[in-house]
Amino acid sequence: MHHRNTFKMVLHHEVPLDPAVSPTETELRIKGIKEKLDQLIPPRPFTHVSSTTSATHSKATLLSPRDTYCRGDQLDVLLEVRNHLGRSKEYGGDFLRARMSSPALKAGASGKVTDFNNSTYLVSFTLFWEGRVSLSVLLILPSEGVSALWRARNRGYDRVIFTGQSASGTSQVNTDCALILNSSAELCENLDTRVQEAFY
Repeated sequence: MHHRNTFKMVLHHEVPLDPAVSPTETELRIKGIKEKLDQLIPPRPFTHVSSTTSATHSKATLLSPRDTYCRGDQLDVLLEVRNHLGRSKEYGGDFLRARMSSPALKAGASGKVTDFNNSTYLVSFTLFWEGRVSLSVLLILPSEGVSALWRARNRGYDRVIFTGQSASGTSQVNTDCALILNSSAELCENLDTRVQEAFY
């Protein structure tokens, strides 16, 4: 039996950060959280992009397909990821985004991604409305990229630059991105307002 990880971080129910608490206590709590994340995001070194996850070579299979479904039913998809050489990987950790939508209804919902840590994922969707739905699973970042960015961020690398790709319809734009603002040029900032973390 394989150990499962879900792309959902669950931290122990602790008392929220209190401004009256000394900076040392806060720093210790932050250090503890980072250590837990280090265990969840192990090093995934690679020597060539061909060994990283390829969306093109990966395979999605609808489990237990039926002719019709009812509102409230669950739709499960088995995702088997492969590298750019078409070979299965021996681990998981890819950053995947699962979405279900019905453009005619202007409806959409996220799917739940469960990582079996062996290059297979279970993607589950709850059918919240009636009608046709479109499903998508996007590879946001392969596990090797997740690992590299996490290590770079924690080591204070201010010279790490990676290429971000934005796609809309048939047009794509590639942009150099970084973890730390290191330019006076006009740049786009992607800010997670919940934790005040940004990349440029």
